[in-house]
Amino acid sequence: MKLYTIFFISCLLLFGCSITVDEPQAPTEKQLVGQEVTPSLLVDEETASVEEESSSIVQILETIFQLEWASKKSVDAKEVSYLALGDSLTRGIGDEKNKYGYTNRLVEQLEKWPNVKEINLDNRGKRGRRSDQLLALLEKGHYDEALANADLITITIGGNDVMKVVKSDLFDLKKEMFDKELISFQARYLKIFEAIRFRNPNVPIVAIGFYNPFSIIVDEVTPFKPIIHEWNMEIQKLAEADGNACFIPIEDLFDSNADMVYHTDFFHPNSNGYERMTERIVETMKTCKIEEMSAGLIGFEE
Repeated sequence: MKLYTIFFISCLLLFGCSITVDEPQAPTEKQLVGQEVTPSLLVDEETASVEEESSSIVQILETIFQLEWASKKSVDAKEVSYLALGDSLTRGIGDEKNKYGYTNRLVEQLEKWPNVKEINLDNRGKRGRRSDQLLALLEKGHYDEALANADLITITIGGNDVMKVVKSDLFDLKKEMFDKELISFQARYLKIFEAIRFRNPNVPIVAIGFYNPFSIIVDEVTPFKPIIHEWNMEIQKLAEADGNACFIPIEDLFDSNADMVYHTDFFHPNSNGYERMTERIVETMKTCKIEEMSAGLIGFEE
């Protein structure tokens, strides 16, 4: 919503229309006889007149746009329930500012939207979580109430699935091992979407991809980059097929540590990395029309 543009256009329209505002009449010469009129009295009367006129204009604008002008919040602004599911990226591991990674940063951006009164964040991220573990929790009904009440859901999952393959045979890794696991991962991710949709058919889902954490550890070319890309493409396909979901690519944000985006463990993002990640999430949510997906409830101030 281009609030400032609307404001100036509205002012031009209002000043072009006939608006009657009761103003105090200037005292006549007869009324002034025998009275001492000081300059300060005249200034006070003029100031009161201007303030009254400004107040009337603000009231008109508030009526037209249904806004509380002082806070720019809609009078119908609602509390938004935001459920964050996933692994260490959702939990915010590595964030030295302790803002739960991208989640609280996203909340700060969402709360600027006029239709949002307050964001209630429910962060269920856990370090090391894989897609099979998240699916098991969903199928057991662990998140049923939170899912049913959610107005927005974000998911980060997949990185630990790849790491499971790496750890299974670190010194004899083959591309076929990742390809085989990718088929299982795709099936699990689809079931995760289905489990969410069973409990909440229309909630916008933001499916966030993952990155290659080995890019700054190993200098030589490795097969991990195309592997990570393939897995992210499967997440993107599932999000697009859902019809009310956004896929957020973040691979390129962590290709190197030139901009100091990694935590000291050289695996998780630091606060700067999470800032970049949040910027990408906001940017992509705009382009995938999150405002339309949420019927105007969720958006970003322009």
